[in-house]
Amino acid sequence: MTGWIYLAGPLFTQAEVAFNQQLADRLRQQGYQVYLPQQECVGITEPAALFATCIRGLDGAAIVLVILDGPDADSGSCFEMGYAYARGLPIVGLRTDFRGSGEHMGVNLMLTHSCASLILTTLTENLAPSKVTYLKPGQDVLSAVLSALNMLSFQG
Repeated sequence: MTGWIYLAGPLFTQAEVAFNQQLADRLRQQGYQVYLPQQECVGITEPAALFATCIRGLDGAAIVLVILDGPDADSGSCFEMGYAYARGLPIVGLRTDFRGSGEHMGVNLMLTHSCASLILTTLTENLAPSKVTYLKPGQDVLSAVLSALNMLSFQG
């Protein structure tokens, strides 16, 4: 595959922005190209321009890595997942939040079934499709993300 990893996720708190940046940096250290909207959109204030910049990033992506944390997945990230899914791009879902949200595995079934690979942090492993990797709270996510990228034959 050619193209980059489009890293979709919420970016409304300092913690979310820092996590996204740290994950992007660590993936880059492993040789991957990462399109991080919070970096690409710096200085853009016009909503139409923000939207267009994100769409350009998705159009150039080979794979989408989406953060699914919180009581409900971020609506912008959900749009990006749907856009990627409609384009046939593989999606790696990552949920580091082990709180339940009333949905199966803490994530809406439309999102879990859109993912080619799903990485979940949980206190207990549930029976789930083979595409699911379970993490314990506090466990480093990079090795699981790299494993998912490798499983999907994505090279940096």
